Amino acid sequence: MPKLSICLFSAALGLSACGGGGDGAEAAAPTAAAATEAAPAATAESSFARAAALPVVPAGGTACDTATGRVLNVGAGQTYPVPSAAAAVARDGDVIRIAAADYRGDVATWRNNNLTICGVGGRARLFADGNSAGGKGIWVVSGTNVTIDSVEFRNARVTDRNGAGIRAEHSGWLRVRNSGFFDNENGILTNNTAGTSLVIEGSEFARSVVTGGLGHNLYVGRIDSLTVTGSYFHEATVGHNLKTRARESVIENSYFMDGPAGRSSYLADFPNGGRVVLRGNLFHKGPLAENPSAIAYGAEGLVHATNTLALTHNTVAITRSGGAFLFVRTGTQSVVLKANLFAGTGNQALMVGTFASGNAVQTGNVTGLASQIPGASNIASPNFWPNSDLQASLDLGSVLDASYVRDAPRPFQLRTISGARKAGALQSAP
Repeated sequence: MPKLSICLFSAALGLSACGGGGDGAEAAAPTAAAATEAAPAATAESSFARAAALPVVPAGGTACDTATGRVLNVGAGQTYPVPSAAAAVARDGDVIRIAAADYRGDVATWRNNNLTICGVGGRARLFADGNSAGGKGIWVVSGTNVTIDSVEFRNARVTDRNGAGIRAEHSGWLRVRNSGFFDNENGILTNNTAGTSLVIEGSEFARSVVTGGLGHNLYVGRIDSLTVTGSYFHEATVGHNLKTRARESVIENSYFMDGPAGRSSYLADFPNGGRVVLRGNLFHKGPLAENPSAIAYGAEGLVHATNTLALTHNTVAITRSGGAFLFVRTGTQSVVLKANLFAGTGNQALMVGTFASGNAVQTGNVTGLASQIPGASNIASPNFWPNSDLQASLDLGSVLDASYVRDAPRPFQLRTISGARKAGALQSAP
């Protein structure tokens, strides 16, 4: 099968994110900028459709390469030695270019609109070192329509245990691409702000930790939409790898993993329901996970007008004994499961919760054993391609989801799919 791999980097708070980072290896950082290819025809469920209004990023570049506006250069020997110095003088529409280096204890609030902020020559690495902007995190973003590209956020801690790499208080959209969030209490924590969206492309969220509490790698409040593409979430401690209360959440071609030592609760949690689409993702729930279910929907009550859950071409591997692949609450308007691969230890339920599992619409799903996907727990180099015994049962014979046109053989990579479709997230060996 032809392969084309691309690296993607594409209001009252009311949240509480009150566990420990492991020593799991971080995935090798993608190159400093995204390659691009022609997007498929947009559909109502496509993250590409949702991102259609965002600025186009050139192949091999960052968002700053094509952004227009006054340029503020940050780094040793530059006009602004640290990011906070640029934030203090920034104006609407500015382009902030931060030289790849370590910036320790420097925190900032970005209040202006239409900013483009990028690491240059690689990622700019920001270490909290005990400091925070406004008692909230390393960066607070409160402007409208902001892009952050090629920046790392590490070790955010604050008094109320809601320390974030980015505290998102934005209006309009916030776009985060080719960035990393490591060992924070929360990677990104958003406000509850109607009319806002968060777009995450080709980014990594790892080892969120709150001493004695719940560390979430990504915690999204009641915003309009969350779109995640080509990203990697792993080893949240006690909390969730991804938690979103958004009205709509579209998650595609991304990895969510505990590995052998991760202790997350849910791999992905949609506590208030909403319209949720999971397409082409790879999930591993490990033996030390705090919660027996892998993916939860509506666990804290359904609050949106539309509450639908659709899983297509996902691979979910569980090496923890017992539990279930899905928890779904009654009141959910529809559950559609197409062409997924569910592999456990042999004693998992497909679905628990108060939603009647018999009401789920199922087509082309395959069940197997996690032992048939031996590389699924490898944090440093995950490999979800099944062994030959399980491969023999994956052929579908038809295309069940015309929107599924790429798979993700490795974190941060997408490749074009050709030929007959198989159940699960991968269509051929990595």
